[in-house]
Amino acid sequence: MPAEFSGAIYRLGHGMVRDKDSHNRISTAGAEGGVAELKQFFQFTGLHDGIVDDFPNPPHGLHVPTLPGKWIIDWRRYHKVLLTNPAGVPLNPSRKIDPFVLPAASVARRVSLPFRNLKRGARFGLRSGQDVTREMKIQDALTLQEITKGADGAAANKHHRHTNTPLSDYLLKEAEQRGNGGKLGPVGGTLLAEVFLGLVHGEQRSCLWQRGKNWKPILPSKAPDSFTMADLLRPVGDISPIDGVSLV
Repeated sequence: MPAEFSGAIYRLGHGMVRDKDSHNRISTAGAEGGVAELKQFFQFTGLHDGIVDDFPNPPHGLHVPTLPGKWIIDWRRYHKVLLTNPAGVPLNPSRKIDPFVLPAASVARRVSLPFRNLKRGARFGLRSGQDVTREMKIQDALTLQEITKGADGAAANKHHRHTNTPLSDYLLKEAEQRGNGGKLGPVGGTLLAEVFLGLVHGEQRSCLWQRGKNWKPILPSKAPDSFTMADLLRPVGDISPIDGVSLV
């Protein structure tokens, strides 16, 4: 697996996750559990890589083998599995794919995912976004004006990263400038798609080899020639276990 994938583009989801979400009828605003916080996931699961210990005054005794039952996901709140959600069941949209502004405080930096991503990229020896763009022969490279837009761009300019941008930052900025935060740009999209296609092609037991190049998925989808996460969830049968809502 290319380091550019594991150390940069496949980490794009970090910025799309909200700090707080309405997971179900218990973990929501005004309810018994209150809105669920992302840091609670870290605390419940113990995480990995020692990040729990990075929190100032980390809570004790919260490492449990499974999430609490009241945190079971109501999938109606994350994907459009129904035509419309009933009243009181909001849809939680993800954040846009866009760059981070690193916190200034040293303690905050230690628990900052963007900062950890930059450290990981440096450890991997990843080349800059500009270098990777040239190597891939992508014509629509970001301009200096685009890279230096916004607060993150000002920080990049201040620290002389606007001409030699860390790959993870470049790909996020590219998604913001080329995809309006809703999709990846040409470099990020190509990196992501080619790795997945390469994995399928390289696995002799994959559908590509077992069923042939003309194979088509048989599961039903809402829209022709499209298969979304909502399409995958519909036949599962547990859309909201906490409410007993199922679809088949």
